[in-house]
Parts: sequence; C-alpha cells; structure tokens
Amino acid sequence: MVKAMESSNDSCVRNENVSASVAKRSHVSGSNTNGAPVTPTSGTATRMVMFQIVVYVIIAVLLVVSCLLDRRLGLGVSVVIPLILMIVAMGMWPLHSSFFDAVVGMAGAVVMIFGTESLLMRVLPRNDQAAGQRTAAEFASFDTIPTSVLMHICTVWAVALLVVLTVFVILGFLHQMLRRERTDMVLSLSHSLMFDVAMAGASGWVLSPLLLRYVGAGSLGAKRLWIVAIVAVIAVALLAGLSWASTRWWKDYAAAGMPLSPLYRGNRDRKRQSCVAIALAPVMYAGFVVFLALVALLVFVG
Repeated sequence: MVKAMESSNDSCVRNENVSASVAKRSHVSGSNTNGAPVTPTSGTATRMVMFQIVVYVIIAVLLVVSCLLDRRLGLGVSVVIPLILMIVAMGMWPLHSSFFDAVVGMAGAVVMIFGTESLLMRVLPRNDQAAGQRTAAEFASFDTIPTSVLMHICTVWAVALLVVLTVFVILGFLHQMLRRERTDMVLSLSHSLMFDVAMAGASGWVLSPLLLRYVGAGSLGAKRLWIVAIVAVIAVALLAGLSWASTRWWKDYAAAGMPLSPLYRGNRDRKRQSCVAIALAPVMYAGFVVFLALVALLVFVG
C-alpha cells in the first residue's frame, strides 16, 4: 500500500513537471496546450508604431501646407482631422463599447471640436477690404493674436473638457446600471470611457494651428528658442509614451482572445480592423499633448 502511494505521488509530480514544461514550451513557441496557435503580437506592435508615425506625418504635412496657404484653411483642416480619426476608430473599435457609448462620445467630441473652432474663428483678424493692404495669408494669421486671448481659449477648452468628461462618467455609469444583464460592468465602463475620452481628446487637434506661431520665429531670442525646443522634445516623448502604451493595449487584447465589441455582429475576423482602431487611439489622445504643449509655450514664451 505504501509503495503504491509513493508510486502514485511520483507519477503526479512527473505529470505536473510535464504539464509545466508543455505550458512553458507552448508560451515560447506561440501555441496553447490544445495545439491552437496564439496570435503573435510583436510584429503587429511594430506595424502599429509605424502606422502611427505615418499618420502623424500626414497630419503634420496637411496642417503645415494648409496653414501656409491660409490659416483659415488650416483651421478647417484641423477640424476635419479629429472627425476622420473618430469616425474610423468608431467603425473599428474592438473593445466593450455599445452604440450608446459611441453616440455619447461622438456627441461630446463634436461639441468640443466645433466649439473650439468657433472660438478661434472669432479671434482671427479679419481682412480689411477697404485698405487692401493685407494678403489672404496675413489676415488669417494667429501670430498677431494676443497671448491673453489664446490663454482664455485654452482655459475655456479645458473647462469644457472637464464638463464633457464628467458627463461621460455619469452617463456611462447610468448606462451600466440600467443594463438588463449586468456582467463585466467595470470592464465595460472602463472600455467605453477609454473610447469616449479618446474622442474628446481628439478635439485638441483643433488647437494645433496655433503651434505654428512658434515655428521659424527667429525673433523669439535664444532663450525662448531653447524653451520651444524643450517643449517639442517633451511633446515627442509623450507621443512616444502613448505609442508604447498602445502596443501594451494590443498585447493585452490579443492575450484575452480578441473579444469583439457588442457593436460588431457576426463572427468575422476583425483582427486588422481592431489593430487599426487601437493604433489610432493614441493619435486621438495626442490632442491632449497638443493642448499641453500650447499652454506651456503660451506661458513660458508668450
């Protein structure tokens, strides 16, 4: 009897060791214990970063070219950019978000975008047709707007953002409480808020034409140019941090088996669409970086 028990214990230990080694090998080789392949994420994460870089380059080129032609045209482009980002991301968003969450987030973001555009259009200098001394590019320039006026616009944007985020939290919580099946409430609320905050943050891109007043400004002086350079480096570092975070979001999403949002119906493979949506999230969050960079330049440079 004792020998049988010892033999059984030895067999259990060997089985546990074998199971552990199989799990370890499957983790390394990219397959689970059932032999099904696990979706690789390293190559996808690299493609996500490259995709984000391309998007940033396209946005920068569009803003610079349009603002050089006419600052009002640049302002219009800065409005179209977040709208396109939101529409594409909403059509591909893979996480736990309902149609109600998408509508709430889009409504708040649209209010932020067009409200900011209205404020900026109101302070743009107007063309004096009688004098006829200003060119189209000069009358539509942000360079002559006082710093105090731009700081007021940034303050209004920040207050509006706080109001919109508060509404997001309240409506999101009420929506979760009114659900018929209250499963994964915390997960669903966090995912929907992540989506809504990204859309609200995209409205910060409307402020991006104001940053061009600090580009090529040789009259700032050496000290102020150093401040502009430091702010630019910090902004790039923040964008890189958001990009790195998005790769972690993708890896966690892939490790969870790539569950589909309730927005998606059917069993189609949406891996590529999900990857694009998660890659666009930090680009929308970059609107906060634009706002912070502008405030820092207005405070320390003027």
